[in-house]
Amino acid sequence: MNYLEVTVTTTEEMSESIANLFWELGAGGVVIEDPQAIKQHIDGQHWDAWDIPQELLDAENIELKGYFPIDVRLIATMAAFKREAEEIKHLFPGGRIEITETEVAAENWATSWKAFYKPEKIGARVVIKPSWEQYQEDQGDVVVEMDPGMAFGTGNHPTTAMCIRALEDHVFPGCRVLDIGTGSGILSVTAVKLGAEKVIAVDHDPVSIDVARENIALNGASDKVTVLQGDLASDIKERVDLVVANIIADVIIRLIPQAAGLIQQNSIFISSGIIKERLLEVEEELEKHSFYIEKVMEEGEWAAVVARRR
Repeated sequence: MNYLEVTVTTTEEMSESIANLFWELGAGGVVIEDPQAIKQHIDGQHWDAWDIPQELLDAENIELKGYFPIDVRLIATMAAFKREAEEIKHLFPGGRIEITETEVAAENWATSWKAFYKPEKIGARVVIKPSWEQYQEDQGDVVVEMDPGMAFGTGNHPTTAMCIRALEDHVFPGCRVLDIGTGSGILSVTAVKLGAEKVIAVDHDPVSIDVARENIALNGASDKVTVLQGDLASDIKERVDLVVANIIADVIIRLIPQAAGLIQQNSIFISSGIIKERLLEVEEELEKHSFYIEKVMEEGEWAAVVARRR
């Protein structure tokens, strides 16, 4: 299957809203090219400057590239994307949105983003390392190797990073974890590397299922992670010690009653992918189902919630 590469040139303050729009409409992947962020990585000696195109470093605006499958849904998807992008623009006086479209083959997308994906320490211990990059480990590092392909989840996005930090705080040796919307499998692998004994990883997307299994095998975690295709936790029967879900607010609200039935008193539910405008709705639904809010993390327009079962 080929993909439509949708490039949006916009300003920094609008970029996270546009990224969220891509995810909500089912983009197979999103690349964010932020010249200022790239310069910060170069200045901090995290990236080498020689492999970054000069025209990207000189750009004044941010480019986001999302990838939609070219299928019968594409016309409706693009109509919705353009309509909602204009609505976002009206929320930001002086905002800028320019949209271009290019058809790309799947195999070209699979390698085009790799130049901007480098090893990065996400939490206090967890380092996300692309499988094709070298990394010199420090003492105490927990290294997760990833080749995310067309599945969401490299660790660089704030919603994933906040989940990783929460997992560092709450995964304990021998625990059982349920990862809903596993995407690339990054959170499942992280949980195993932090000491989880068993992880169930669920996603509805067959592409994500394949990519997750590959990344789990890459990290030697196949004996501890079971990957399932399904609708949230509707097919899960066994109890777990921790549930993590990096999706979107509407889906998290649907998941909350299912999660409440799968974890015991005092167990943890980590939810992320929530735009801050929807945070109160998520919190209210959690409290309705016998959770209390232990911690809220915010980064940019995104929020993550750590809730404990009463």
